[in-house]
Amino acid sequence: MLTSGSDLRDDVREAIEIAWPDGVVEMAIDSEESWFQDVYPKLASALRRIAGARLVHEQEPHREPAGFYDSDDEDEEEFPPEDLEPSRSYHLFFVCPEGKAFNYATEIETFVEPDWDLDEDGSESPMEVVAGTGRTGWSVCVSLVAPFAVITLSDMSTFEDGSSSEPSLESHAFTETGQRVDPEAEFRKFKGEQAFQVLLKLRDRICGILDKHGIGVLPETEWRKPVPWLRADEGVFAGTTGEQIRVLDALFFEGL
Repeated sequence: MLTSGSDLRDDVREAIEIAWPDGVVEMAIDSEESWFQDVYPKLASALRRIAGARLVHEQEPHREPAGFYDSDDEDEEEFPPEDLEPSRSYHLFFVCPEGKAFNYATEIETFVEPDWDLDEDGSESPMEVVAGTGRTGWSVCVSLVAPFAVITLSDMSTFEDGSSSEPSLESHAFTETGQRVDPEAEFRKFKGEQAFQVLLKLRDRICGILDKHGIGVLPETEWRKPVPWLRADEGVFAGTTGEQIRVLDALFFEGL
């Protein structure tokens, strides 16, 4: 099944072959049966205890219901609850250093809801600026498929209107010339070497914690490698259209 010339690490190749013996990445992952279930309590506790840092946010692999309804008032068949199967194959921890360098002010523009009593002409609703605050830290993503993790620099913002932007596994920002933005290089450029070294020390601490719990951290040079023999099931968002599935997509993916 392997494509000649594949240069994947032996442990990574073995994990992928065991997880997807038919060469198809599927969303059939039960988080309750995953190896991660036994590791999670001690891992989360260790991440919370890192001196000079905070575990600010977690994203569990389960999808949240789209809305709430009271079965006494609503038609259950008309408003069915969403399936609570995992919508991601990984658990995300967002760990941030303490300090001003890792906090920032931000803002977004949003549409103002029209007042139909006043806007009888149906004119377009104006925009308003909503202030917010953001934090920079490490997205620590642990795969439920196999004991591997990916650590990437990310941001999380919350706004005065209650909205938020959550940290992500991979940056999809591009420059005007079409080059992928490197979050670490951008942080270093605008915040300086001293703050960047604080981030690197925190990353080392996180790597040590993961290692103690038997979780291998994949470097970017490894998780960007293609896995030529894999394809994604139609219910899985893994890889970019027209591109081969990478190691990242085989172990860290989302359900459509």
